[in-house]
Amino acid sequence: MDKRQALKIAAYDVFSKKGYKETGISEIAKRAGVAVGSFYNYYDGKETIFLDVYIEENNRIRQVMMDDIDWQQDLVELVRQIFEQSRSLVSSNKILAEWHNPAISRTLRSHYSSGKGKAANTFHQFLVETFTSRMVAEGYSEEKIQDILQVYNLFYYMDIHITEGDFPGISGTLEILATNFVKGIFTS
Repeated sequence: MDKRQALKIAAYDVFSKKGYKETGISEIAKRAGVAVGSFYNYYDGKETIFLDVYIEENNRIRQVMMDDIDWQQDLVELVRQIFEQSRSLVSSNKILAEWHNPAISRTLRSHYSSGKGKAANTFHQFLVETFTSRMVAEGYSEEKIQDILQVYNLFYYMDIHITEGDFPGISGTLEILATNFVKGIFTS
């Protein structure tokens, strides 16, 4: 195994036990069997290695959701399950729970709002493809599909840019908005 991979594995282990704030580069390097000075040959700092770990962990958890959810069920129930699983899997995950940590959240949000981050967000791409395919199958016009996807993009934007500090209860509010949007669109 190369040193970069050893650092990432060690970082995952330490971050998942201690969280972002309590983790130090020296502990990651020591656990990986790499000199602290060598750490900087692979990562610019704690923030960059955490981002690397976070992206991989987020993709892993979202893959669990993609595999576990019945994507052909009633859309209102589907939206409920997406939020329920997300709450359950993310809140119990010390790495993903850092989304709300002001010390690192700007970096995470910046990544996921960038074109590169959005394009590499497999769960986001999966949702767009799944819902688009479903709307095509149900006979929605291209114009209606684009309108609905534009609203989805607004939800994505709000999730990325609005924090609990900006708007307490944002996660629950997004769930209410999404559920009622789906009820209005797909039951009319």
